[in-house]
Amino acid sequence: MNRSSAEAGNLKVYISSLRNSLAGDFGIMVAATTVASAINYLFNIVMNRLLGKAAFGDLYSMLSALLIITMGALSVQTVITKYIAQFEAEGEQDKVHILVKKFSKIFLVTGSAAIVLSVALAWPVASVMKLESPLYVIILGTTVGIALYLCLPFGILQGEQRFAGLGIANIGNAVFRMFLGVGLVLAGFGVFGALGATPIAGGAVAAIVMYMFRDKLRPPEDTHVEFDILPALKYLAPVAVSIFLVYILTQVDVILVKILFSRTAAGTYSYAALAGKAVLFLPEGISLVMFPRVSELKARGQPTRRVLAYSLLAVTLMVSAVAGFYALFPDFTAYLFAGARGKDVVGYMGMFGLVMAIFSVVKMLTFYHLALEKKAFIFWLAAACILEIAGIYMFHGSLLQVLYVLLVVGAGLLAVNLLTAFWKT
Repeated sequence: MNRSSAEAGNLKVYISSLRNSLAGDFGIMVAATTVASAINYLFNIVMNRLLGKAAFGDLYSMLSALLIITMGALSVQTVITKYIAQFEAEGEQDKVHILVKKFSKIFLVTGSAAIVLSVALAWPVASVMKLESPLYVIILGTTVGIALYLCLPFGILQGEQRFAGLGIANIGNAVFRMFLGVGLVLAGFGVFGALGATPIAGGAVAAIVMYMFRDKLRPPEDTHVEFDILPALKYLAPVAVSIFLVYILTQVDVILVKILFSRTAAGTYSYAALAGKAVLFLPEGISLVMFPRVSELKARGQPTRRVLAYSLLAVTLMVSAVAGFYALFPDFTAYLFAGARGKDVVGYMGMFGLVMAIFSVVKMLTFYHLALEKKAFIFWLAAACILEIAGIYMFHGSLLQVLYVLLVVGAGLLAVNLLTAFWKT
């Protein structure tokens, strides 16, 4: 009995140490983001089945635009995460309360402004993107407004390194969006229902998590403690620019194809992108763990190269495995994501997987640079965006040419980012 108790105690100690280790945190977030990403991609696959090719092309182009626009939310979440991790490392809990309260007010104002702006831009944007209804743009603006506020609870969870809670919130958001979206589409709302499910689900998750952290909206115990938000807003500028550029690099191709090609060709590219860009989002759990960990180490003046090496290894193994699967089994992959229509995109699977695997590593390295408050790498991101957009405009004789442009730009950017990351780290 004593031996069994000792073994049980050792097991508890092992599990506890694993949960607090880098590997344990990687495992939790990789599992959570994989499940959430799988549900989100299943959402797209189901919408592909329920909507026609043209309607799905409209939906996917709007979702791609959403990813680019909501970089603002991700940027602010990154800032919140960094400062909360720093305050936690320095034991300044009262500053966390002030930060949360100030950003909560900011998000309520900016979120409302985003909705108003979307109404003003709805008709001209719908005309340029060949959308069936300007209401799509208004729904998109509402989604942006809610996404801005959603970054506050997610930033709190990430900054305090509560990765289990962050994982549950991500999965819950994806599940609610899935069931709600399918229900609305089956009820006859079409693309409106598919788009509208995102802001409703996000709003519900934000409300639940903020209720759990409602004590952080209260005044700090020490009323003399102050937090100057200006340094945080100054840090926001390079974060916003870099994340915006990353999303341009990985999403603008869908929008440009929508503009430069026919609706049918754009729909075909959307099917291929649906599969290929799964590679891009699968390793996000690594970055979610790495960023606050590196920020904490920097605040304590400790080296970060070990975390970088483990993160780089984990991301490379993940994306290589998925991209390799796409190359070896293109027919199965195409059918999995596009069903019977997948026969039109089989030839793009291997190339799309390779391109997005490269950009996955670039994206992870971007967050590493941001955690160390580096800025020089932003120049290379901007140059890559210009080259990519110009390259697609110059070489778009076929959909495959678009992917060749992405491959060349991504490979060059990866090489530069690796040199920047390991040089005097």
